[in-house]
Amino acid sequence: MKPLLDHFADYDLWANTRFVERLQRESDSVLDQVVPSSFPSLRATLLHIRDAEHVWWCRLTGTPTRWPAEEDSAIPSLIPHTLKLHTLVHAFDPLRLHEEHAYQDLRGNTHRQPAWMMLLHCLNHSTQHRAQLITMMRALGLRDIPANDLVVFQRTLIGS
Repeated sequence: MKPLLDHFADYDLWANTRFVERLQRESDSVLDQVVPSSFPSLRATLLHIRDAEHVWWCRLTGTPTRWPAEEDSAIPSLIPHTLKLHTLVHAFDPLRLHEEHAYQDLRGNTHRQPAWMMLLHCLNHSTQHRAQLITMMRALGLRDIPANDLVVFQRTLIGS
C-alpha cells in the first residue's frame, strides 16, 4: 500500500502543479466567472482542493484545522499545501498507515479511520475536482487544458 500512496501523492503534486501553471495565465475575470459546477468558479474549485488537502493534512498530523487554509486567494497558494501533504505521505511509516485517527468533519461530527483511508480519500477528492476544472475550462472556451490522467503522469515516469 505504501508505494501506491506515494505514487498517488506524486501524481497529485504533478497534476495540481499543471493546473496552477495553466490557470495563472488567466485573468481574474476568467478565474472568477460563474460556471455551473460543485463550486461557482475555477478559482473557487482550485481553492477547495487547497483547503481540503490542508484539512486532511491537519487531521493526520493532529494540527487544529482551519478552513479556509489561508486567506490568500491566489492560484499558486495551492502548491505549498500540496507539498505538505506530499511530504507527509512520503514520510509515513508503512505500519502507521493502519493506525486510526479520530477527527471531526467540518460539521463537527466525529469519525475514526486508518490513515491510509484518509489519505486515499484526500488524494481521490483532488482528482474529482481537477476533472471538474477541466469541464469548467471547456465551458469557458479555454484552450491548453492540461491532461491530468494518471496514465499521462505515469508515462512521464517511464519516458513514453
